[in-house]
Amino acid sequence: MKQFELGQYKGLNVDRFDVSVKEEELNEALNYVKKSLDEIQVEKNDEPIETGDYIIVNFEGTENGKIVPKFRERGFKFRSGDENILQEFSANLLGKKMGETVKFTTTIQPVLPEYQASWGQRINFSVEIVKVYRMKEPELTDDIVREIDPRVKTLLELKELLAAEINHEKEAMARTANIEKVFQALADGSKYEFDEEILNQAAENLYQKFANELEKSHDIELINYLMQRKITAEELLAECKKEAAKIILGEKILDAVIQTEGIQLTDEEIKQAKEQLKKNWQEDQDVGLAGEQKVLETQLLRRTAMDFLLEANLVKP
Repeated sequence: MKQFELGQYKGLNVDRFDVSVKEEELNEALNYVKKSLDEIQVEKNDEPIETGDYIIVNFEGTENGKIVPKFRERGFKFRSGDENILQEFSANLLGKKMGETVKFTTTIQPVLPEYQASWGQRINFSVEIVKVYRMKEPELTDDIVREIDPRVKTLLELKELLAAEINHEKEAMARTANIEKVFQALADGSKYEFDEEILNQAAENLYQKFANELEKSHDIELINYLMQRKITAEELLAECKKEAAKIILGEKILDAVIQTEGIQLTDEEIKQAKEQLKKNWQEDQDVGLAGEQKVLETQLLRRTAMDFLLEANLVKP
């Protein structure tokens, strides 16, 4: 980095990530539960047909007094307003009721390919409305929620369980979110200028690492990933460059805080770091062990500095 000057790094009063459960989040979770259930069929015996209703009809179409086979069917089911059926069916049945027979004449428009042979024909339709119904999501009652989750006995208990799960998920996100918020505030108050060559190399390293992990861990080639996201390799590299900038700046901020505050590891932390490394290294790798220990100690120092910054800058709960 060509230039770096740490700005104010304590007392920034950054708002904490909100882990409380909002009403809309709970409602969204309840709706997800509802959608997992089978919809209920509600018949409309004496109610007029509306857009979105399901209709079963027997219909017959004639031209010059002769039946047109293409337009003769029993038990034909469709949804009013559906674009995949003759629009004249929806238009002429709206407002009608189950048991009625509707007659109308229409010219078949050149819209649906399955009726191409009849485009332009003028057909007289007779439509008997056999059944009308609509689908609705089931209400979440105590009986239903007991079937969904044996851990709960009432709808209230289900809501409490969902709220606890949402809160748990947000708690898990809180540290990462708070780090992002604090680092952004620290970056805004600091002065810095990146070394473009180093930044570009770091971005390229991230790009290659990501490509390797895609193939190794997920068996996905980079070209397929790019096609799925509908982005170019250059756009992905630009994303890597932004991430690399965040990493470089973050490490610079942490190292500056470590130096300014005189943060050190305790003897116990150093001992634990050595023991952890010995578990992962063989006896004949002592040369590399010293270097790895230094890396691990740096990581521990930076984590300690991050904890210090969170404590020093987040608004107290």
